[in-house]
Amino acid sequence: MSGKTIAAFIIFLSCSFFLHAQITKGSILLGGQIYYSATTYDYPFQKESKNNSANFNISAGKAFKENAVFGINFTYNPSSVSNYYNGNGLIDATVRSYNFGVFYRQYKKLAKDLYFFTEFSVAYVTAKQIEKDTAGTTLETVTQSGGKLGLTPGISYKIWNKLHLEILIPNIADVQDIKTSDQTHAYSSAQHQFLFNTSLNNSGLNFLGVGFKFIF
Repeated sequence: MSGKTIAAFIIFLSCSFFLHAQITKGSILLGGQIYYSATTYDYPFQKESKNNSANFNISAGKAFKENAVFGINFTYNPSSVSNYYNGNGLIDATVRSYNFGVFYRQYKKLAKDLYFFTEFSVAYVTAKQIEKDTAGTTLETVTQSGGKLGLTPGISYKIWNKLHLEILIPNIADVQDIKTSDQTHAYSSAQHQFLFNTSLNNSGLNFLGVGFKFIF
């Protein structure tokens, strides 16, 4: 089954809510997701380029009514690339991104120990990107800040006692209102952007995420 077929199946489920009890009022949810990727690109006429990225998410929430959870989350997303050709020469770049926000999650039971959920989130986003040449001299510094609205559907399965394994599509759709400031040795600039993104633009299973939740 392709990634987009799975995505279509999850979207279909989001429109087909079932009235089965799952998360009782007062339940506490604790958990998060961890993701890491490392890729190396070999080129015939330059040094190999390495791309590393990670995503660390922590969330906590409480069911204010049956099957409905309100909570907070924090995400840290570091990434780096080395020996990247930007059109003028080889550079090394690092990015540090932070998200602080709140979420609302609606659960529906599909079968024994198997559940579907839809999560809506609002977050403040801040990020900083630094580009350097191979000698270590800073060429450019870009900072971003703004707000973000996100939609994340997924499936949750209770694998042990109160531990749930999750398969989700992070930010199947998100809207961002971002201010960007660009500082270089020659000039500085600022711009304001209103962006809409969807992880369905990715191919295969690249956009699927794995996480966990403890439900007490």
